[in-house]
Amino acid sequence: MTWKRARPYLLTEKEASGRIGEIFDEIKQALGVPYVNMLFEALASYPAFFVLFWATAKPALHTQEFFIYSERLGAEAYTRMHNYFAVPPLRSDAAAANHSTEAQAELQETVELYHYNYSVLLLLVAALVYAFEHPGTRIREGTPVAIDSRYLKRPILVEEDEAPLATRRIYDDIKRTLRTPFLNTCYMNFGRWPDFLGVFWESLKPLLRTPLYEHNRLALRDSALALASSLPKPLQLSNSQMEEAGVSAHDIDSVIQLSESFLNLTSKQALNISFAKIGLEDRMPLELAA
Repeated sequence: MTWKRARPYLLTEKEASGRIGEIFDEIKQALGVPYVNMLFEALASYPAFFVLFWATAKPALHTQEFFIYSERLGAEAYTRMHNYFAVPPLRSDAAAANHSTEAQAELQETVELYHYNYSVLLLLVAALVYAFEHPGTRIREGTPVAIDSRYLKRPILVEEDEAPLATRRIYDDIKRTLRTPFLNTCYMNFGRWPDFLGVFWESLKPLLRTPLYEHNRLALRDSALALASSLPKPLQLSNSQMEEAGVSAHDIDSVIQLSESFLNLTSKQALNISFAKIGLEDRMPLELAA
């Protein structure tokens, strides 16, 4: 997967104002997470499109089917990583790095957050790509659902410009290997535990360029698109709708390419976080690491 344009501009939560800021808050509430993912920050750099996108995505996120399907994707990513790859016991490595019981518990919670969030994002970006490829898909009745905040604690990140040199080198290697112009939030979050980040990345990296990994990534991507096609409230994003909303032809082309890139990246992220989740489920009692 390559990014067909230069690094996309990310409109951060701090920079967002007006309707864009309101949408960011609505996204966090709808997904039950305490932060805005880079996918939304990138789409928000096209304000006319972003407002239309959220108007058509919000109904999908208020159906029970959406979250059932996203859980299926999370389970599939976990199963694929568990069945086809040798995942080392990362919890034992965390203990060896003298992480306290509390730190290990927080790390586990962090991985659970991203495992949930990347599953949701994978389905949502697949629904976005599907809407571009199949405009006008019929809307059906869905089962209403109200999502309360599942994760309240906002991630603490070690930003690239603030990270120690050794951590920055890992960050740079992650971006090079994943072929992305930016660093995903989860890795900056893992930067709080640099020893874990190092072991996690050293263990995961050799898998990423293997045919087996790519086969499973593509299969997961296809599953996401198939589930997106079954959503009762699919996104409605025809060219005429986007043009009527004031989205220029250039911006339409840009968001289509951006969405494809994020779909490919998010299918990787779902697998990568499953790798971390499995590794931290090794059965060594936490109290032994205290």
